[in-house]
Formats: sequence, C-alpha cells, structure tokens
Amino acid sequence: MMRIVRGGQSGRDGVALLYAVVGAFVAISMVTVMFTMAGVTRTRSDGRRSRVQAQYLAEGAIETLKLQMKEAKANWTLPELMQGWADQTAAAEDAGDESLYPTVDVGGTNVRFEVKQIAATEFVADPAGIQTELTPYEVEAVATIDGQQIRAGKVFYLESSPIFTYAVFYINDLEVMPGPNMTLGGRVHTNGDMYLGSNNTLTLDTNYVHAAGKIFRKRKNNNESKGTVTIRQWVANPFDSSEPSSFVVMNSKSQMDPVSTVSGYDSNFTDGYDGNRDGDFDDAGEWLPFLAGALEMWKEPTGYAGGTGNTVLTGGHGVQEAATPEIGSIKAFTPTSGGSYVWDDTAKDYVFVGPGNGTHDKGYYNANAGLSIIVAEDGSSFKAYDANGDPVPTWDLNGAVTLTDMYDARQADGSPAHTPIVQIDLGLLGASNAWPSNGLLYAAHYGMGTGTDAKGVMLTNGSELQTSLSVVTEGAAYIQGDYNTVNKKGASVIADAVNLLSNAWDGSKEIGDLPTASDTTFNTAIVTGNYATESGKYNGGLENLPRFHEKWSGKKAVINGSFVCAWESEYATGLWKYGSDRYTAPKRKWYYDTFFNDPGNLPPFYPQVVETRDVVSW
Repeated sequence: MMRIVRGGQSGRDGVALLYAVVGAFVAISMVTVMFTMAGVTRTRSDGRRSRVQAQYLAEGAIETLKLQMKEAKANWTLPELMQGWADQTAAAEDAGDESLYPTVDVGGTNVRFEVKQIAATEFVADPAGIQTELTPYEVEAVATIDGQQIRAGKVFYLESSPIFTYAVFYINDLEVMPGPNMTLGGRVHTNGDMYLGSNNTLTLDTNYVHAAGKIFRKRKNNNESKGTVTIRQWVANPFDSSEPSSFVVMNSKSQMDPVSTVSGYDSNFTDGYDGNRDGDFDDAGEWLPFLAGALEMWKEPTGYAGGTGNTVLTGGHGVQEAATPEIGSIKAFTPTSGGSYVWDDTAKDYVFVGPGNGTHDKGYYNANAGLSIIVAEDGSSFKAYDANGDPVPTWDLNGAVTLTDMYDARQADGSPAHTPIVQIDLGLLGASNAWPSNGLLYAAHYGMGTGTDAKGVMLTNGSELQTSLSVVTEGAAYIQGDYNTVNKKGASVIADAVNLLSNAWDGSKEIGDLPTASDTTFNTAIVTGNYATESGKYNGGLENLPRFHEKWSGKKAVINGSFVCAWESEYATGLWKYGSDRYTAPKRKWYYDTFFNDPGNLPPFYPQVVETRDVVSW
C-alpha cells in the first residue's frame, strides 16, 4: 500500500513530480493545439491561395478571350468564332454537362467561359465624321483550383474603325526622320514605339499621336536627336479650319539644354527636372516628367470651349495595341487544317477537293475578289477567275493583262536580274467585260521567293478608275503614273511592298542606271510591309514606306491617302539604301485624304482596326 508522508523532503519531491507531470501534460496539449491550429491556418492559407489563383485565371481568361475576339474581328472571322462558342454553350446547357462548355487555355489551365452579344451594334461618329462601330459583349469565366471555384465577368465594347481613317498606322515601331520639311495631318498610331525627328521640321497637325509603347525624340538605331518636331494641341476636329491651331515643340536633346536628357523631351525623360529642388515642377525652367508633361503640353489650348483631350498619349497613359489583318489575308492560298484545296504537283495548281478534305484555303482577298489573276509558277501563263471562281476567257480581259519584267534595283541588290511582273492596264480592264463588279481585284504569282523572285504586279493607265477599287497582291505592287486623279474614287493598294513609279517611267531601267522621274500624283490608301530597323540597318522610316526607283530630285510625289504598315515584308525583303541606282528622294507632298472621313468614300473591302473598351467588371 502507498504511504503518505506529510511534510519533509519526500513530500516536497512528490509535489514537484506532480507539478512536472501536470506541466508536461499542459505543454503537450499546447503543442497539440498549436499543431492543430497550424494545420487549420495552413488549410485556410491554401484555400486563400487557391481562390486567388482561380481569380487570376478567370480574369486572365477574359483578357485572352477579348484578344481572340479582337483579332478575329480584324480578320473577318468573328462570326464563325462566336457561332462555335455559342454551339458549345448550347450543347453544355442541353446536356447539363459543364465539361462541354467552351474553354480557353490560360497558362496551361483550361478555364470555361460564356460570351454573348448583349445589345445591337451602333455607329458613332466623331466631330470629323470618322465612324466607329461599337458592339457590346458580356463574358463570364469560371476557374477552379483545388476545389475553389471563382467566377469573373466583364462587359466591354469591341470597337472597330476603318484603317484608312488613320493617316499613319503601324503594327510595329514607327520611325519618322524626313530630310525636307514634312507635315502629317490625320491620326497617327503605332502598336509599338514611335521615333520622331527630322533634318528640318516635322509637323504633326492632328489631335491623335498615339503609341502603345513609348515615344522617343530620336532615331531608333542611335540617340541622334535633331531637327524640330511640333505637335498640335488637342481640338475636337483638327480638319475644321475654324478650330484654334496651336502647336507645341517636342524638344530635341539640344533644345532641352541646359537640362541634360538622353534624347530630348520624350519617354526617356522619366524623372522630370526640379531645378531648385523644392519638390515641384512649377518654377521657370523646370519640366514635368514626360508622362505627366505630355498631358499638360498637348491638351486643349487655353480658353478652348470645344471639349477636352490630349493629342500625345503612350502605353503609359493606357494606349493599347489595336488588332489588324494578318499577312495571310493577302496570300493566294494559306495552309489550313481541313481546308478545301490541295496543291497538285502535276497541274502545278491548287485544286478544289471539298471542305475538310484539303490542306489549304484561299486567302481572304483572293476568296472574295471580283476578279483574280493568278500567274503560273514558271511565269509562262496566267488564269483569271470571276467572283464565283469560274474561269474568265482571255478575250474578256480586253488585252489588259501582260506578263513582263522590270529591273528593281532594291530587290536585285547588285545583280542585273529582272523581277517577273504581271502588268494590268486598268484603262483597258475598265473597258472590258471583266472589271471586278465588287471592286476587289486580286493578282498573284505561284512560286514566290525573295530577291528578284519577289514577283510583282504593276498597275498602269490608272488615272481614272471605272469604280472604287482595291487591288491586292501577296507580292510587290508597282503603281506607274498618275493614279485615281480623274473623278477620284475610293482606292487602295494592299501588298507585301508598294512601289511608286512616275509618269516618266518607261521600263528601260537597268543595273547602274537611274532614270529621271516626273511629277506624279497617287490618290490611294497604301497597306504595305517593311522590315525592322536594327543597328546599322535603317528601314527608311515612314518617309520611305512607299518605295521609289527613279531620280526624283526636285520632282513632286504627291500622295493623298493613308499610310499603313501592317506586316513585315515576306518576299520584297530588299534593304533600303539611298542613291546609286536605287533612287533619290522626291519633294514629298503627302496628305491624309479627308475624303475617307465619309464612310461612303472608303474603298471596297477596307481593313479594320479593332480595339476593346471595358465598361464594367465583377
């Protein structure tokens, strides 16, 4: 039996032992509770992390879908895309099976979604008459991570406007560095960075100078910052002569002296200049950082009562990339899974094998052309097709089509070889039975290549067009002589590269020769390609976007239209060089044609620029 001892050392030892046992039990209990609480906290933390991940995935899915819709709208495939999503959604709802809903991949995770148009399309015109098509959509995305399901939604506008309502539109970096004075009127936009400079004075007479990237007051391939660049302060309608005309200089590096800058007053000027270090930029000689300063310098003039706005905006101000057609749209045929055509190596032609059975489809413009002219791979013959794809007899063309060649020194690059050309006399074609009834003329060669194998289409006798006309080719286009100058109509030329030949061009140019040009006017919008400027390899800039081949010194090249660089040239890849047997520069009289502000004057099948604008999110 146990003996209880009262008092003394043994009693004290027993109590101590009891306290130790109790203390150990409490400690063990506390540790157990701590581990339990840690587990609960970890579980809650994991749950929060999963919810946050799901939220980001759902929101990312919406942005991905907006981009897909924007690009599909620009490439004329939005109806098919929307119908496909609608069919999948209807099937999921009918079957009660969430796995049948359409999904979009976001970082390797599939997120289900629903998209619907929630109101009718409307057209809104700005004060200059330029119309924008607005269509509202609602999209909801549902993302699930570790059992945590999050739903996000957004209402946004898909906004599209004719690309020819821009004076200048570039999908990549825009560089403007003219030698003589140059004035640009109309909207100027680039999806990349903008580089502005001049050997004399560059004037931007517009209320719209936007870059999705940054704006620099220098050359792209070095920090050379020279000349004078002036930009108009914002007004509602810069084409209205009654509006105030107030210009502010965008200072070059030297014009900023004594303030030290990298390249002048531009996106490199991020810190501003606080001369007396008093914490503000309000004192004489001080400069706001460019992002804030651009908003101040090129807003509406003081006292202007016609509204508010800002002419100069960059990605830092919220300018986003706009979608435009891809280069595949100008190809005769494009690789397509489940297409309708295959290449027949015996016939040396694409043959129709039925939807879903082929490897290729016609490019957008070839598929929709009222008249297509396709030159055989060996260049010995051509075929013509009408809007239904039926052959057009040669005699119906009235002798308008000729197979020939020309010397293109840029593409030849020191070689005497000539470039194969299909020449189309638009005067003869207009008097024939084959003029494209829908105003879309397509022409191309099979077997395209680079250098002198970058085959081309030459338009001649085009001073008066039968109707509004868009001419498209996957190769190089050459416009010879006054174009669309009599009874002007909506016109465009869309090509891998666009070349301008004067009224004096007679086709006699050879290696080492530089024929003299004469004054020539081209009333047409231009969609063309170029290549990216790299160190020591300038692409010629906007001032050389249309390519020249004659001695234009002292002669006028007048262009009324729109200048669009929509892709990098795939075939006409000859590098820009000045002088020798290439060309010398004309007096550039280049203008945005306000004729295009009226939608009724736009050329047929004009491309669109598509953007998105958010309305509400949840």
